[in-house]
Amino acid sequence: MKNSKTTINDISEALGISAVSVSRALSGQPGISEELKSRILQKAKELGYAKSKKASQLNILVLHKKPYKEDNSNFSYMVQGLEKSLQKHNLDYSVEFVDANAHEKLAVPYKLSKGITFDGVILVGRFNPEYADFIQKKVNNIIYFTGYSPSYDYDCVRYNFCNAGYKQCAYLLKRNHTKIGFMGNSRQIKNQEKLLGITSALADYNLSFNSDYYIESETEYQEKLLDLIKKKKIPSAFICENDFKAVELIRFLNSKNIKVPEDVSVIGSGNTDISSLSSPALTTLDLNIGYTSDCVVETLLKRISAPDKPYESIMILSKLIERESVSNFKT
Repeated sequence: MKNSKTTINDISEALGISAVSVSRALSGQPGISEELKSRILQKAKELGYAKSKKASQLNILVLHKKPYKEDNSNFSYMVQGLEKSLQKHNLDYSVEFVDANAHEKLAVPYKLSKGITFDGVILVGRFNPEYADFIQKKVNNIIYFTGYSPSYDYDCVRYNFCNAGYKQCAYLLKRNHTKIGFMGNSRQIKNQEKLLGITSALADYNLSFNSDYYIESETEYQEKLLDLIKKKKIPSAFICENDFKAVELIRFLNSKNIKVPEDVSVIGSGNTDISSLSSPALTTLDLNIGYTSDCVVETLLKRISAPDKPYESIMILSKLIERESVSNFKT
């Protein structure tokens, strides 16, 4: 008699291998050797594992909100990455936009309102916990793709912005910059994390962050920049919350006859389309969106196969893309 309580995690622990490998073997996906697949199937039989559904029978709902206005390409790449990964896993899926009104009123997504059943939901962007709780009452398995908050008690795959801030700051420090500014929305958790990375890098060089160099992007930041320029206290380099703000900053500095990177260096984040088209071409961070999309889908599959496992918050590191907007500081 099969044991309905045996999970993929039980099999992975018994064999000392990852749950993802077990999931691939049980669902007939490529990526593992025939020898390992045979061992997994044998162990599953010994433990009395009963598959609930084949991957090809699973149906996933992808809900996304309108991205930040500064996001000019990455949001669509994230959704495209999810679709590619869902197709790779031979999963049925639907992608649906949730506007602000539907989000706040806890409106039932269109496909759910039509009685279509789903095995899991991927929330792309910043959905509040109340909405996630509302959706979970209709679909058990939920995962966030970015939009992280400490209040979430759900699986989440996101970008490691603390590491990103450290990486950007360390890159500038190695080029002799010590007066480093940051331009971003202080209310966003990702920017709070990025600032922690920046201050950590500065501390490793026995430096501290000058709060005067924090440029709040959601206010009339030009006024503060003009004041720094007037007092000749402009930082030699700026880290920006995203590529859009970095390009905006470059244009503003150029309008004041401050050249980038000769006078001030600028780093963006996201490696969006605008980063390579700006003048000068923007040094930035690539977020590894394709890999992250795969991680989202695989983590959701783990949740579906083992609904009682602990929740996971997985952070993916970015990589620096060097272009022309940073130069060595000349004393």
